[in-house]
Parts: sequence; structure tokens; C-alpha cells
Amino acid sequence: MTATLRDRFDLTGKVAMITGAANILGPEFGAGLAEFGADLVLVDVNGEGCERVARDIAAEYGTKTLSIEADVGDETAVTSAVQRAIDRFGGLDILVNAAATKPAGYFDALEEYSAETWDRVMAINLSAMFLCTKHLLRHFEERGHGIIINIASIYGVVGPDPRVYAGSSYEGQEINTPAAYAASKAGVIGFTRYLATTLATRNIRANCVTPGGVFSGQNDAFVKAYSERVPLGRMADREELRGAIVFLASDASSYITGHNLVIDGGLTAW
Repeated sequence: MTATLRDRFDLTGKVAMITGAANILGPEFGAGLAEFGADLVLVDVNGEGCERVARDIAAEYGTKTLSIEADVGDETAVTSAVQRAIDRFGGLDILVNAAATKPAGYFDALEEYSAETWDRVMAINLSAMFLCTKHLLRHFEERGHGIIINIASIYGVVGPDPRVYAGSSYEGQEINTPAAYAASKAGVIGFTRYLATTLATRNIRANCVTPGGVFSGQNDAFVKAYSERVPLGRMADREELRGAIVFLASDASSYITGHNLVIDGGLTAW
């Protein structure tokens, strides 16, 4: 019997590992996957926050969750997290690479940016995706399938508009889009395309989700300036990212790999 479209979105029996699970978007990705039946391995350097997300999702959706405190920029920590996940659930089917960081000096001007800050951003925003993917590939091959979803950004596609940031702040701090962020997110898109073309014969799909601006407490000046650049006239709500993750993680997207799904209210369509 041919599966219905509703059936193809069903994730019951699947296990997803999400890095950056306690950041702004990680809980949304977890909630979306759990709502459609997936069990979750939630990984974040913020152990307390990660545990809280795991408890909340388990309570709301009745799904099984495992919280792991780990710095995904550390290869030893990644190998340990992957093994713990496999030991707990018997296998993994989906990897969502969503970890990102804003270390000290993150918003400094380019001419004042330290190499240490640059390297840390690259380590978490980009290299961690390589590490997590590397240590899951053999497992995916043994299972005969795998799905990789990498989180990029519109600033890996287009350059930031400095005018948006005049008078802007977040949590009391002046903000901008650092070069390290833009470079790392462009790298994510390139890495995803590489994975898609080289892993397709192993039945492993890789796609990108590229969000535009997501409201998370930015001040009114930023929200107004940014929203004026968006055809839909507003920033995204966090929940609006859930559908893309569920789609790419499910059989509803079984013929899609190497795609960059941009969710930006039309900003990059100008």
C-alpha cells in the first residue's frame, strides 16, 4: 500500500540528534521533531539548559529524550556524545547541526577582531558540523540511511546591511553581523552541498536550513529597521522554523538533497 503524505511526515521510531539544543532555535527543532514522533538526543554545552529543554519536550510530547552536556568543538566530546546516544537508543537516524556561539569579542569590528575569537566561532559554527557528521557517517552507513540537516544563515548567502544595525542592541549590547559569522555560515552551505553529492550513493541526504532574522528580544530599533528590509514586513517567530526541519527530516523530502531552504520572509528575493 502506498504511504499517504501524512504517513511520509511521520517520524515515529526515528531518533534525532540535535546540537545547540538549548540555544534560540534548538528547542524549536526538537519540539517539531518530537511532535511528529521522533525520540531526541539533545546536545549543548549548556548542560542545565539542555536538560530543561529535554524535560519540557518529553513532558509535552511524550517522546523519549536524552540530554548530553558537550562542547561539540571538541572531537573527544563529540565521539562520546555519539556513543552515548547509540548506547541509549540503539541507533541514530537524523543529525541536526545547530550549534553556534558568540564568544567574548564576537561583535568587535573586523580590524579589532582577535584570531582567538575568529577561531572559536569557526570551531562551533562550522568545524563542529564536520566533527558530528564524521563520527556519524559509519553508523549511518551501517543502518543503510541517514539524514543531515545543517543550520546556516542568510548572511551565508548575502552580505549584511550595516544600516540595519544603527542603534540596534540585543540583551543590552550593541550588535552587528561579524565577518566570522558570515564566513562560517557560507561554509556551512558549501559543506552541505559537498555532503549531498558525495553521500547520495550511501543513502544519506544532506540539506541546509537558512533562517533570516528571528525575533528573540532584539530592541525596537533593530526590529523596525530589519522588518523594513523584509517583503513580509516582519521578523520570523521561532516556531516558524519547525516545519522546515520536520519536512527535511522526514520521507516527505525523500528526493531532496543538497538544497538550501531559505526561510527569510523574502529578504533574499529582492
